[in-house]
Amino acid sequence: MTVLRGAQPETIALAEEPGVGRDPLILMYHGVAEVPEDPHHLFVSPRRFAEQMAWLERRGLRGVGVGSLIDATRENRGRGLVGITFDDGYASVLDAAWPELARRGFGATAFILSERLGGTNDWDVGPTWPLLGAHEVQMLAASGVEIGSHGSTHLRLAGATAAQLASEVHTSRRTLAALVGTEIRGFAYPYGSFDAAARRAVRDSGYDYACAVGAPRSERGSMALPRIYIGQKDDVVRMRVKRIVHQSQNLVRGIRP
Repeated sequence: MTVLRGAQPETIALAEEPGVGRDPLILMYHGVAEVPEDPHHLFVSPRRFAEQMAWLERRGLRGVGVGSLIDATRENRGRGLVGITFDDGYASVLDAAWPELARRGFGATAFILSERLGGTNDWDVGPTWPLLGAHEVQMLAASGVEIGSHGSTHLRLAGATAAQLASEVHTSRRTLAALVGTEIRGFAYPYGSFDAAARRAVRDSGYDYACAVGAPRSERGSMALPRIYIGQKDDVVRMRVKRIVHQSQNLVRGIRP
């Protein structure tokens, strides 16, 4: 597998060794829309999303893309920043989420499937929703949203073959970089599924970081940043509880929030 320029060591300032250091606060979303059926709990309504963003703003927190969050943390200026991420690349991110973020001066990262542009989430059993097309991804990037890779096709990467990893990890980065005209720094593991080989493939392909979901502490680091799932049921009370739990976990490890 070719190593792209821009590769970084697996560790960063916010996690000097996997499992050691402060976990940044990164929120994981999928779509923002009113949907009649949502068996996998992927969507929040525009109203709920606005409430959640307003809560962050009232608490003196500012949403940013994960690349910006990492850069700020490395320079010891990450206090008050929260990573906001969207997996899969649903069309509603451009239609509903981005206008709400933009009016508050927030940023975000959208993790895109390079081979499903303009398609649907047909890897799921249940209702399907439209994904961003190539031009719409370019519009998001031009608006300031960080574009990251979610692989090529939404394949579970734990146990994937070397050829599958090359396509899902390396080729998707190259394809998306050509599409938006900028380096693709971040990767998000589909389903949160990864193993040592997948993590190594991400690192060797030149990504600066990778987002997981609930990564075990022993595996956390720049190639497996944990995120907090946010859904429709997360009102301001639940948002506050989730933030407190995150702060408490950092305090247990001896790190000030």
